[in-house]
Amino acid sequence: MIPPLTTETPDPPDANEQEFIMTLQRALGKPVGPVREAPTGLFDTRPADHENLLAAYLNKTQTHRNRLLDTFIAQAGLINMQVFPVKNTAEAGLGIQELIAQTQPEWGTQKSVTAWHHPLIDQLNLGERLADEDVTLYTTRSSTPVDAILRQELRQHLIQSYMGITSADFCVAQSATLVMRTRPDQPRAVSLVPSIHVAVITLDQIMESLEELYFRLNWDPKEQADGLTNCMTFISGPSKTGDIELVMVHGAHGPRQLITYVITDPIITPV
Repeated sequence: MIPPLTTETPDPPDANEQEFIMTLQRALGKPVGPVREAPTGLFDTRPADHENLLAAYLNKTQTHRNRLLDTFIAQAGLINMQVFPVKNTAEAGLGIQELIAQTQPEWGTQKSVTAWHHPLIDQLNLGERLADEDVTLYTTRSSTPVDAILRQELRQHLIQSYMGITSADFCVAQSATLVMRTRPDQPRAVSLVPSIHVAVITLDQIMESLEELYFRLNWDPKEQADGLTNCMTFISGPSKTGDIELVMVHGAHGPRQLITYVITDPIITPV
């Protein structure tokens, strides 16, 4: 069972922090006043109605899920993320095949793609789809225990790839944020190194807010069993920076494009 995400009471802001925040308040034309102390955490103790709240989170109606998808699409548009609803894995696989055909690597001419070894990604049948294309497909399937030479080969393949294909554990609609645990065969580098990141998720993975996410991580037995893993990555749009002359540039420290396919029909797990 994982512990609450935040259990320690933060130190109150010191005088320098107070003055810094008040300077920002004045610059922004906001009311100037002392900094409020940070909350001690959303769910330090189990909410009295946690069972009813968990049931509501896990059993959303189709109408509610469709509304969350609309919110996700709207928020994604604000941060330069593309979202494509598709009915099933076949449509998602076809969409990625067409995307590969329409895009070009930033460097060189050879198209190399790295995809997670993941149950949902495996159903896209990318190997078959790209067999007749001039595209090299690498997967992150590794040996057990992981061989050092194989690990180095996987890293080299990833460096050569202009597109990385992953799934995600959750999607927060209000901020268009993909949340990804790091697991064996599912390294976060696939979402960070290539210049184009493609994510494939299902409709039931979309939740409303970070509050719902934190609640689920704390009190959903399934999520407690999975734990936080060694790393949990939050991705809101492609990499971007406005440091140079306040000009927004995408792809400065990671992918310049982020494209998400949302499978709307229920997934049938192969036997």
